[in-house]
Amino acid sequence: MKVILALLVFFQFSLAFAQDDLHSFVKGLDTTLKHVNRSESRPCASSALTPSSAQATKYQGKDVTALSEVEAQNLFKEMQSHTEIPFDFAIAGCEERAHEMSRLMLLKGIRPLKMFASVDENKSPRLEIPHPNGKDKRRWKFHVAPLVMVRINGKDVPYIIDPSMEKKAVPLQDWKRRMTFHDPKMPVMMDATIAEQYDISGRYVRPFSDENWNRANQEKLKEFKEYSKDPDGENNYLFQMQRDLERMDMMD
Repeated sequence: MKVILALLVFFQFSLAFAQDDLHSFVKGLDTTLKHVNRSESRPCASSALTPSSAQATKYQGKDVTALSEVEAQNLFKEMQSHTEIPFDFAIAGCEERAHEMSRLMLLKGIRPLKMFASVDENKSPRLEIPHPNGKDKRRWKFHVAPLVMVRINGKDVPYIIDPSMEKKAVPLQDWKRRMTFHDPKMPVMMDATIAEQYDISGRYVRPFSDENWNRANQEKLKEFKEYSKDPDGENNYLFQMQRDLERMDMMD
């Protein structure tokens, strides 16, 4: 209603001074809309994006959003629908995928954490899950995906949003169990970090307000997406990585 009244006032003002040129009209309308947006639209838009079940809570001392089971599954489906994120690229890209998903969640008013799962290769085999082609296995030294809490019977349970290896949002323990099915007793380090932490070592913390970094991350995802379209894409990626390493060795 405030928007309509503001526009009516402006149009009446404009008609009274019809001799003003079109440029003045457009400039004035833009100013009116900006004023209305500042006073009303932004708070409404923000609250509408946040799931109704969302509550602020903590996991291992870090701020994170708790959702209902239904909202968590809806969130998974929404992340999965982002076809620009190559969830089927098995060789690399979990850091980029987790970072972009976290950015998209924050835009919805949901604060995730990131869960890093890793192994010491001197003590255990690599993490392993079926490859999307149904024939091979993915083998990772570490993996990362966003974490949110799900409120079940008054208790907050950590859930993982990971379309690269799951068909729905799953409890953290199920996610870990799936990667260690080949050796259930293998030691796995599980580290929950803030969403802004980019890498497992914590060397890089990338605020989501850094648009340059967001674009760089999205460009990397586009590169992985192109590789994923090619049946030999993973082999081509590994070949390119090897060539890049050789070039770096030559420069040293």
